[in-house]
Amino acid sequence: MTYRLFIDSANPGDWDLGLVRGWLHGVTTNPLIISRAGKRVELATAQDLVAQAMQRNLAEIQLQVTGHSAAEMLASGRALSALWSHVTVKVPATAAGFEATAALCRDNVSVTITACYTAHQTMLAASIGARYVAPYYGRMLDAGIDADARLDTMLAIGNRLGDLRVLVASIRSIDQLEILTGRGFDTFTVTPALAAEMGRDGQSDEAAADFMRAAAESLK
Repeated sequence: MTYRLFIDSANPGDWDLGLVRGWLHGVTTNPLIISRAGKRVELATAQDLVAQAMQRNLAEIQLQVTGHSAAEMLASGRALSALWSHVTVKVPATAAGFEATAALCRDNVSVTITACYTAHQTMLAASIGARYVAPYYGRMLDAGIDADARLDTMLAIGNRLGDLRVLVASIRSIDQLEILTGRGFDTFTVTPALAAEMGRDGQSDEAAADFMRAAAESLK
């Protein structure tokens, strides 16, 4: 597997930083992200975001279903998946969500089970053919859950039962990202603020400045 890095944003301007630096695989959104960007949570907004993703040749854009019942989520998921072959449909890890996901997977739709907090949810996601599970690492820590142990188990299930990826969300710092990477995680989504920090380090910046000072001195 290769690393997959996403950005949590419904603002296409935020996507461009990761694209310019070469690391952006795709974009993740949900109703909260879309509404906080000042946009309406509706199919027209999803269509616009997909158009922006197509212009940028993104490998993937994740769009979340709306609705309370399995039937509503299924209809929403089918409408979203029809927008582009690179759409992954996000479905919450609820009873209705798993029912909708099972039907979407039978339709060969790429699905992320989002807000996934437990090992048994991960097992179900893998069993019905979901492509990703998305645990909220920071929120789990805030709730006093042993997030590291749970994520390790999720990763083991995903590796054992197929190609299910653990898409770690709610990352709060580069340190958390590095620690999880060291433990074998390879798929993450980050905020725009954290994305701006990626690839940067004070020691690297200092070394680069030294190189340029040496180059300037050589020309005197």
